[in-house]
Amino acid sequence: MKIHQLRVLIAIADAGSVRGAARVLASSPAAVTQNIQQLEETVRMQLVVRTSSGVTLTPCGQTLLAHARLVAAQMTRAHQAMDAMRGEPSGRLSVAVTAWVALTFLPEAVERFRARMPAIQLELFEGLLAIATPRLRDGSLDIYVGRQAPGATTCDFNYQPLFATSRAIVARRGHPRAESRSLADLLDDDWLVALDPETEGQASYQMFARYGLPVPRSIHFLHSLTVALALLKRTDMVSIFPWPLVELCAARDGLCAIPLREELDDSTVGIIMRTGEPTDAASRCFIDCLLETIRDESWDRSPDIRRAMQSVEVLV
Repeated sequence: MKIHQLRVLIAIADAGSVRGAARVLASSPAAVTQNIQQLEETVRMQLVVRTSSGVTLTPCGQTLLAHARLVAAQMTRAHQAMDAMRGEPSGRLSVAVTAWVALTFLPEAVERFRARMPAIQLELFEGLLAIATPRLRDGSLDIYVGRQAPGATTCDFNYQPLFATSRAIVARRGHPRAESRSLADLLDDDWLVALDPETEGQASYQMFARYGLPVPRSIHFLHSLTVALALLKRTDMVSIFPWPLVELCAARDGLCAIPLREELDDSTVGIIMRTGEPTDAASRCFIDCLLETIRDESWDRSPDIRRAMQSVEVLV
């Protein structure tokens, strides 16, 4: 297998067609077709299926795709490492950050990073488990600042804790059950929860089982804080937020924490990276900038950050 053939497989998977892959690769459809045929001959299996609507990957193609993404990402990191050794840092750093950290410490951390590594292009994602965890696995994400997936192991990822905080059930102010004292009162509501890919969403249900309650009749998965806020503000849905996010959004977005008797599990946020890979200069620099920002007590001058940090234990 050759690296350019693996890149063709990735481009086909992402674009969904041979022509689309050719555009991504600045190549011709004939060259893309030839490369994928050569790759199929090498592995002696069919990797793609051509249909009237485009191209899809076979199960064998999907299996090889996961490895292809890792190989391609590692080759990119190798080139970036050599550039850095020559004193010419370049390339892209891909980072996912959980919402409340993005709203507090990320801006200053990015400013520090840009001052030190202006040639590095940042790619930033909303740090939800369903977005970050698969990207960490396939190598398309370098750093995740967020909550560790319940099913993840230390063999999969390196984890450096940053913060510990509690969580709360949130709803709009004026919600019919805004003053409820028990989870049992909320079983008939529509719930919005972040999907956990490691446990196929089951982690969201554990708090009900712990108190001997059935799963709510209606649970919906979300992948965006913007979507969650829009729905919570204008419907009777409820959700689970870490307390710093409650502090940041309550006044601004008209939300409130429901004062339940039951305690929810604490949430720990940390820096998560793949194991078994050397840390490149850009990743080390970004982590240093983030840690410096957190440890710099000047953030206490910001009322928003100070309010958000009331319920946070800093672990670094």
